[in-house]
Amino acid sequence: MKDLTKRFTLSLITIPIIVFLLIFSFNPWFQYIVSLAIALLSCVAVWEYEQFVETKGGRMLLPVLLTFTLLEVLSFFIAAHYSALKSLPLLLFFIVFLTIFLLHFKEKDGAIIDLAVSSFGLTYIAIPMGMILGILYFPNGQDGRWWVSFLLIVTKITDVGAYFAGNLWGRRKLAPNISPGKTVEGTVFGLVCAMITSFIFYLFSRDSSSSLFQLNLAECLILGLILGLVGPLGDLSESLLKRDANKKDSNRLPGLGGVLDMIDSLLFNAPIIYFYLYFVKS
Repeated sequence: MKDLTKRFTLSLITIPIIVFLLIFSFNPWFQYIVSLAIALLSCVAVWEYEQFVETKGGRMLLPVLLTFTLLEVLSFFIAAHYSALKSLPLLLFFIVFLTIFLLHFKEKDGAIIDLAVSSFGLTYIAIPMGMILGILYFPNGQDGRWWVSFLLIVTKITDVGAYFAGNLWGRRKLAPNISPGKTVEGTVFGLVCAMITSFIFYLFSRDSSSSLFQLNLAECLILGLILGLVGPLGDLSESLLKRDANKKDSNRLPGLGGVLDMIDSLLFNAPIIYFYLYFVKS
């Protein structure tokens, strides 16, 4: 827990920024700034992922991938605002997929690896980050700000609960070869924190007169359970990539490590809320 002070300081900086962005995210002009900020954050995460790939001898067309990441993330924003373009993210990904092939036609050596890591980078980072915009600007009568808040808070409370419980009471290692600091006790306590936090959101939705955030008891328990289980998988998955690339963190930002370290759990949890909204709440 030696980096606790850095983590706490970072939280004091980032939480007000996130709250500010969410509060004003529906402003007619500010919504473009919010969307661009998420897209640029995704580009940084892709760049960090590219550093992993490079250490393993892979090669990505980084400028091209960063451009495609920017477009793919923003396509979710466009799709949420214009129903006629709701399939734009899927269409754009198909175009990007074809384009990546075309750009490798001049060189056949290493094509399989390069195509695989490039396609995976977009699927792993760009699409889930774009889904956060799809949640925020969900078009069917729900206030996406509350759903993004639900996603962020439940996911991060799971991380925080697991971090403290693991350091205080953890004995049995969860995945020692991938993430030596993760413990079974911490993961279980993080899951409990996720369920409790989800239940608090349910109490708010029940007592609120607004119909813009609706969450019944069954939904809160199921979502809390799923997010509490899947979020740590996102954390472990990014740890797997880092260990294979022989890196401790995805970047060297004080108290944070890297952007990919910060969003790893969200990359797995964002699709859960996205699909829930678009298949259950639509």
